[in-house]
Parts: sequence; structure tokens; C-alpha cells
Amino acid sequence: MKLGPLFLENNLILAPMLQVSTAPFRRFCRKFGNIGLVCVPMLYTKRIETHSRSVLRYLHKIEEERPVSVQLIGSDLDALKSSIDFLESYQFDVLDINAGCPSRRAIKAEEGGYLLKNLDVLETLLKASVKYSSRPVSLKIRTGFNNTNNIEKIADIVNRSGIDFLTIHGRTVKDRYLDSTLDLNTIKKIKSLVKIPVVGNGNIYGGLTAKKFLELTNVDAIMIGRASMGNPEIFQHISQCFSRGIESKHETSFSKARKYLKLYEECVDEFLDDTIDMPFSHEKFKLMELRRNAIWFTKNIEGAISLRTRISKTRNLEELRNLITSN
Repeated sequence: MKLGPLFLENNLILAPMLQVSTAPFRRFCRKFGNIGLVCVPMLYTKRIETHSRSVLRYLHKIEEERPVSVQLIGSDLDALKSSIDFLESYQFDVLDINAGCPSRRAIKAEEGGYLLKNLDVLETLLKASVKYSSRPVSLKIRTGFNNTNNIEKIADIVNRSGIDFLTIHGRTVKDRYLDSTLDLNTIKKIKSLVKIPVVGNGNIYGGLTAKKFLELTNVDAIMIGRASMGNPEIFQHISQCFSRGIESKHETSFSKARKYLKLYEECVDEFLDDTIDMPFSHEKFKLMELRRNAIWFTKNIEGAISLRTRISKTRNLEELRNLITSN
């Protein structure tokens, strides 16, 4: 499919999720099915400007993951320019600007989702991104800050900015991730107002919800986030539903969790091979990655609640492996 100037294998995108969609996670998900675009989670422009070495591990080997997007968050224009200049030496496909993050840190710093009530700053940042970046530029937003009253103004800014595509999560910043607040009508509205492709995001848990999302909003592509945690096969299941019209149920079991963990460890090792500039040991990084994902892999397995608690308390790789293999 064509998304702005990009030619992608399909219209499925793995969302940028901080401390979730790490390099090993992105590689792991791609082992199970084709993903049109994967995303490096938000990098703080101020951090790049003042301490660029601290972000090197997030960009290591990204050229092996193409097509891949790199997301920036920040509200300082000079820091944005410095960050774009720093990223020019890397091989990636999209520069994404975050104007949707609802975290307290982002709101306090007047960046991320805060930009949806500071539209003049947002427009300045977008125009600078388009001017200084040699890559296509995208914007990720929510439907508004407290409400959707600004959606027409946001659409006007998008149309004037020169960016290549827009991603919209179907909740306001205030709504955070509350399931009941998903607003597909506003996504459909902004799709009708902007002149560029739109990616939709929110509450896509499988093939049928993906189809419904596309039908109700008319977006060009869909982004999957939380539903991929513990279920790397979701992209394959959605593709199969699109082609065959059949929903594939995600089955959970201890045997599948063991299979997933083994493959995930291989993805971590693949990433860590020749990796430098880590703030901690490879062993610690590996434990954090495997422990976090092992908790997701065992979700919804009958009788695994206590196991997940024990997984969260493991202190080394051997202890973690023994917990998984003994069940």
C-alpha cells in the first residue's frame, strides 16, 4: 500500500509504545507476520540536544528494521532542529512528531498531548520538521485535549504543514486509555477534513475489530499497540481476516509461552550482538526484556496469576527460565 510517499507491504503498523516496542519486540513481532511499518518509541528532543549518547541504544541497528519510523517528542524548536540534524546519519523511513502522549511528564513539560491545546507551537514544530528533515514527516495526535472542539483547527494545521500522513488515536488526552472512550466518529471526521493519508489507532484487538475500524472511519491504515503485547501473531491474524474473512482466536498456553520466550531470547541476542553504549549490562537488559514479555505471554492462562507474580520478582535469567519451563 502507499502511505504518503512510502510503499508498504500492507496497511498494518506497530505502534510506538514506550518501554514496550523496543528493538527486540519489533523484531519478535515481525517473526510472525508482515508488518507494513514499525516505530521507534518517542525520543525526547531535549535529551538528544544535551546528551545524544543516551539515545544511541534506541537507534542501534534500525537500518535492519526498515521500513521503520522514529518518533520525537518535545516543544522546543531549537531542540527539534538539533534532533533532526542528529538523526540524519541514521537510515530510517519516517520522522514522526508526537502530539498525543498523555503522560504527566509530557503534560508538565508542555509537550506531547499538551500541544493539542497549544496549536501555534504545534504548527511551528511541524513546519520546521518538514523544512529540516530529509525524511517524510508524520504526526501522531489524539482527538483533542479535553474534548474534540479543536478538530477543525487541527485539520487546518495539518493541511498547511506539508506533512505526509497523520496518525490519530481515538481518544482525547484526558481520556488516556479508557476503553469506553474510543471515538471513531472524530477519526472519521478528521479523515474527511485532511488532504493526506490517515492512520487510525485504538481498541484494535483482532481481525474483526480491525475491519470494523476501517469500515467506520475510512482510514488508510491501522496502528496496533497494546493488543500486540503477548500476542505477536495479531498482525498475521488481521491479515488472514482481511483475506479470508475468518477471525483467528489467540490461544494461550504454557507451551506457547515457552515457545515465545525462546524466540524472544533469540531476538534479544540478535539485537545485543555488537551493541555498545548500554547504560547497564547485556545480561540486565536481557532479563528486563524477557521478564516483561514473559508476564504478557502468560496472561489469560488458567492458574497463571501467581506465576506472573513470581516472574515479576525474578532476579536472574536462570530463575526466569526455570519458572517458565517448569510449567
